[in-house]
Amino acid sequence: MRTTLLSTIALATLAITGTAGAKPKPVPSGGSAPVAVSPADMQPVAVEITISDAAGTAVKTLSCEWTEPQDDDMQCIRFSSDPQVAFAAIEEAGGVRADKTLTTRGETTTTAFTKRYDGTWLIRSRGTINGAPGHWGMVCTADGQDCQDWDANGAKLAQKKVRAAASKLRKK
Repeated sequence: MRTTLLSTIALATLAITGTAGAKPKPVPSGGSAPVAVSPADMQPVAVEITISDAAGTAVKTLSCEWTEPQDDDMQCIRFSSDPQVAFAAIEEAGGVRADKTLTTRGETTTTAFTKRYDGTWLIRSRGTINGAPGHWGMVCTADGQDCQDWDANGAKLAQKKVRAAASKLRKK
């Protein structure tokens, strides 16, 4: 499976908070080990995830904070890095939506995972990256096996971009 936008964000987060002295080694997923960074480069990361049902009632929450990820932070990292994991967690909790807030290096990104009427999922992220506003995401198949990226280039509305991504996903 190709690297998705969320996987890239998660890997970047791990690189920011990587383990000092880490030695790269192959991992079963075919990726690589965390990039070694100095302790001075490690920034605090906070992730808050709220899974909600169709009525908007929170049915499950996850909260993680780290400078260097520990085992108890892996639930948030896995949720953030793979749409399949996120969708499964939402459905297992009896939800149809999840809202995630990621804060690192003083910047906050919010991401909404929403099940669409046709069974596909819409992932919509908004935030500031290097001081510039961003509005981007993906439309994914119900099982999360295939996703189509979209980017509204900071625009407040992304309806046309989302429609175009959904159309491309259907054509595959």
